[in-house]
Amino acid sequence: MSYISEIFDRANIQQIREFLLYGVECAEISDKSYKQRIEESSKTAIAMIQAKFPDMNEYEKVTAEVYRYASTVEDVYLEIGLQCGIALAVQFLKKPNA
Repeated sequence: MSYISEIFDRANIQQIREFLLYGVECAEISDKSYKQRIEESSKTAIAMIQAKFPDMNEYEKVTAEVYRYASTVEDVYLEIGLQCGIALAVQFLKKPNA
């Protein structure tokens, strides 16, 4: 395999995400949809919370805070992603130095 083929093998949004967030290559590329990945993670988390908080009032308080946290993280990383995208677009649009 040539180094060019290897570049195209790494040209994957999950690889780019891993590098930008953690500075490493993605150990495993998921072929699942975004929806499937979120639902699987949510199902596991909710099952753990239900097991630890069988009282419905406590369960609702905990899940409300977890969802509030997840929403904040989602907002922040979307804003970071937009800024990264804009920064990359600016780099692509710049004229090369002569």
